[in-house]
Amino acid sequence: MKSRISPYIAAIALITVLATAGCLGPAGTAVNATPEPTPESCETCTVPEGFCGPPGVCPGEPVNDVYAFTDRNTYRIGDVVEFGIVNCGDEPVEFSNPSPWRVDRWGANTSGCTPENCTGGMWETIGRSGRAHTGDIVYLYPGDNWTVQWDTASWDAALGKNVEPVGNSTLTPGTYRIWIWNGINISREFEFV
Repeated sequence: MKSRISPYIAAIALITVLATAGCLGPAGTAVNATPEPTPESCETCTVPEGFCGPPGVCPGEPVNDVYAFTDRNTYRIGDVVEFGIVNCGDEPVEFSNPSPWRVDRWGANTSGCTPENCTGGMWETIGRSGRAHTGDIVYLYPGDNWTVQWDTASWDAALGKNVEPVGNSTLTPGTYRIWIWNGINISREFEFV
């Protein structure tokens, strides 16, 4: 008598072998599910030689060995944006007051930009962080950094953590920058998607 294995039993055995070998996804995962896009990690950021800031951040262009940085290049509205400034030079950098951070949004073809004289848009200040001008002198010493966390989830309802909206500013997808001015313009751009 010839032994025959039922096709149903063979199919169950094959599925069991594939699942234990890691060839099938976890149960409940839809075959055509679209994964959420993930923000660009800082592993793709260019960190210059001699950068002394915190690990895993994305530095901007240095001005006199001072860098502005963010913890990522891309955020979703509702994320916490961590940004700061670090002194990678050999001398303390003096700041008066300290000047508050400003958060700007790039506005394409905004008012003040005429067809005859237009570079495509301008920066619009939508938020700030830091104390009002006090005249105090503070120093950022070599290797030190100042870091701010901005909780964008509360932006429209109240104040963002450590960042206040200017007027009735709202957050929309686009290009933003954080910058601090202290006789030199130190900034870092990032995206909201």
